[in-house]
Amino acid sequence: MKVMKRLVGAVALVGGVACSSNPTIEGPPPWVIYATNAGAPSKIDLLFAIDNSPSMGDKQSILASAVPAFLNRLISPNCVDAENAHPVPNDGQSCATLPGTHLEFAPIRDMHIAIVSSSLGGGGSPDVCVPDSTDSTHQDDGAHLLNRTASGPLANATPKSGSGGNFLAWLPSSTSASPDVTPYTQPAQLISDFQSLVTGVGETGCVLEAQLESWYRFLIQPDPYASIALSQDNPPKASLVGVDQTVIAMRHDFLRPDSIVAIVQLTDEEDSWSDPMWLGGYGWTARTENFPNGPGMGVGPRGTSECDAPVDETDDTGGPNDPDCVSCAFPTSNKPVSGTPIGDDPNCQSCVGGGTNCTNGWYAAPSATTNAAQADGLNVRYGSQYMRARYGFDNQFNEQRYVDGLRLTTVPDSAHEVHDYTQYASQERNCTNPLFAAQLPDGSDTTPATLCDIPLGARTPNMVFYTLIGGVSPELVTDANDDFVAQLTASEWQAILGKDPTHYVFDGIDPHMIESTSPRTGIEAPGPLYNLGTDPENGREWNTLTSSQGIDLEYACTFALPTPHDCSSGADPSCECFGTESTTPDGPPLCDPQTRTTQTRGKAYPSIRELRVAHDLAQQAVVGTICSTDDSAPLGALVDGMRTVLGGSCLPKDVPQSGCELISVFASQTNQSAGCTDAGLAQPSQEVLEALNAQDSATVGEVACVVDSVDCASSSPGWCMTASATCNEEVAFSPAWTQPSGTQLLLICPVVSSADE
Repeated sequence: MKVMKRLVGAVALVGGVACSSNPTIEGPPPWVIYATNAGAPSKIDLLFAIDNSPSMGDKQSILASAVPAFLNRLISPNCVDAENAHPVPNDGQSCATLPGTHLEFAPIRDMHIAIVSSSLGGGGSPDVCVPDSTDSTHQDDGAHLLNRTASGPLANATPKSGSGGNFLAWLPSSTSASPDVTPYTQPAQLISDFQSLVTGVGETGCVLEAQLESWYRFLIQPDPYASIALSQDNPPKASLVGVDQTVIAMRHDFLRPDSIVAIVQLTDEEDSWSDPMWLGGYGWTARTENFPNGPGMGVGPRGTSECDAPVDETDDTGGPNDPDCVSCAFPTSNKPVSGTPIGDDPNCQSCVGGGTNCTNGWYAAPSATTNAAQADGLNVRYGSQYMRARYGFDNQFNEQRYVDGLRLTTVPDSAHEVHDYTQYASQERNCTNPLFAAQLPDGSDTTPATLCDIPLGARTPNMVFYTLIGGVSPELVTDANDDFVAQLTASEWQAILGKDPTHYVFDGIDPHMIESTSPRTGIEAPGPLYNLGTDPENGREWNTLTSSQGIDLEYACTFALPTPHDCSSGADPSCECFGTESTTPDGPPLCDPQTRTTQTRGKAYPSIRELRVAHDLAQQAVVGTICSTDDSAPLGALVDGMRTVLGGSCLPKDVPQSGCELISVFASQTNQSAGCTDAGLAQPSQEVLEALNAQDSATVGEVACVVDSVDCASSSPGWCMTASATCNEEVAFSPAWTQPSGTQLLLICPVVSSADE
């Protein structure tokens, strides 16, 4: 695997892994930053967020096949040499029979493992993803932990108390308090049962997936709603009703205050959740077959002519960046800047492409000869690259909400959230983030004070990890030797997301990552009839208007299915080779060229919003492709990331003996001059503050304090550097030191060697 320099404003998580490929700043200030902890955590809470929409069955099976190696490595870690390199399998005797090696981290003896699906229902929609009386197809799993297998619920995951639970607990020899489920003591049964939970998620869930919202709702939202109600207005407005006590109870049982938390997201398309309270309760309008005042059949409104203008990347104006890029759905309102009536805009008085078969201002009108979904439709409603340009609005939550949820100690409750994508930064964070809380409510009391006013716990942001196995071209997450790349460079990220996706500047993006309903420039055209073409990713582009499900998006990637599917009956909704696809040569490149009703390949669409979250989490995130028959590489990279914390405070061999300073970062404080008043803390120099802000965007605006350097046996609070049996250098603390709640520790040292090998 190639070694890459990482300079995208993120902390280097290298504590516990001795290597010489640490990121550095080239030029003043010449510092390198390491994340560390006051002691090594011994617990892990794993949350798998698995897409359960159609076409996910094969992908769930592939993930399940990677589970044994992943869990076995946590339970029985590798043996590594003195530099924590060159791993070999555990010998079963703590590496005693392998001279010169030691365990990469202590075996995990306390672990919780759980699953949430991507189905959160229609978000208020009256006609899409609405559950039946028993929710037999799992349209709304509510971000509840799933205890679902092909043969029914697992007894070990069933809560003993009757509420909460629904997760697996690994406690072979732990002295921790027993959870509200039956713990496992044998790894083989734990692994087998979790595999059955993964494949039991199913693929009949909501087709408008809430991939990000599901895990945010379970782990972070202080007061997850119990239901969404629609008013009697015309059109009706949505409101959030009550608090979901089941989520609160399950969170209470599953999430410990001092564990490492890792989210593993498995999905084959774009996050497609609307903020229900957008525009005062109209978030559901993007999730309905019958947009208010529209022609029906899933057709949405056009954006005004400003939305079609080119983007000027020099000043982030033009196109979707223009505040007058608004929706033709509001013809009687005025544009916010020009003040002219929206209904007078040319786009709101004409048809797309100059056609005549439409209702002005909408994509198409139903007719006997034209399928409205061939001009627009729910299949293409959500695409972060084009949603605002296409419809004049983007009613999803800002991606930063999910990034902040995994790294900030405070978040807003539902009453304090801002529901305008562009105004996210102005919201009030009035609650302790449950992810960083010392104790969690059990659901018996759902008053705001109980849910919000919680003391901070021991978890720090570098103990939270996010792994995405999603819709991204395999070529973009592997190197020249087809080795998986765990951490991507800035140029590699630009190929995935474009130069500035926030402002719709997509320079440098790989064409496979463009969300488009028509063939994209730069991808090989089809060859002769039924020929897959020569594009190494997908074979070729396809005519998305031939889809029997309505207009569709081009693919980020495809892959050979382990077992082909016979789609001839058309009974399997996850099959991609029936209807018009079965006879159309320019249909999706997933069907056998000779027998078009046999599906031989799987596919994924660009998972752009999930990828943007992973990008902004930097070293805390791992990105892999779902277009693979082996998910072991990204899961292995996740363990590599977690071992930086599991290994405690070990540091690389090239850390200098002097000149380092330990910094305590207070994520919940913003007044630097008034901070650093705790015992053992002092104000840092301006040079150190500049170095922190230059390399770690997460610390900008947060209070950073220098921890006093003392003798390890000192009676004063502080830190020291020492050696141990398994560490070249180790951060240690005096007996009087107590890490302030909710803080992250960063060791900042002068650069002494090159980062490249």
